Amino acid sequence: MDFNKSNKNHGFTLVELLITVIVLGILLSVAAPNFSDAILNSRQIVKTNELLGGLKIARSEAIKRSTRTAICARLDDDTCGTQWSNGYLVFIDNDVTPGAIDPGEEILRIAEPVEGSSWMLNRARLVNTAESPLQRRFIRFGPRGTSNWHGSGYFMICDPRGDEFARALNISLSGDPKRARRENGDLINSFGGLAQCGTGE
Repeated sequence: MDFNKSNKNHGFTLVELLITVIVLGILLSVAAPNFSDAILNSRQIVKTNELLGGLKIARSEAIKRSTRTAICARLDDDTCGTQWSNGYLVFIDNDVTPGAIDPGEEILRIAEPVEGSSWMLNRARLVNTAESPLQRRFIRFGPRGTSNWHGSGYFMICDPRGDEFARALNISLSGDPKRARRENGDLINSFGGLAQCGTGE
């Protein structure tokens, strides 16, 4: 055994450690925005799919049961409100007050509020004219699948990144909900114009 060799543990030098920290900082600065966008995109996809499912359930139940159903902005789990960002309620709406949950009306689905700084809105015409589309607190489907939005309309799910990253669902004149298409990066609403987020509700 050679006792002249000393056992030394070699660690990182200060220069090596500094270089490692700098490289990690650069990698994180590149990856963090992409990771943040991925989270926001995932949230929007989930909420869009959830809303599309809610609209399809409401419409199909109206046809299947030969009744009327509605989706309204949620105030709480039993009451309609005005803020779509607070979630929504899907329910049988065949009683006295359209767009409100009367005693005995069945609630089919409760959707939770959108997360973080995102928001949900809609724009619709109640008659098929050139009137300006407005925010509506509910959409109601009849036994034939048509909605009370006789002039059609759309829903949007937005976040602070703007229209480029938003998602939209169009309600056709027949009441059928479909994903909005993009043309040159722009979302096209059910009126043939641009679907825009604005600044929220």
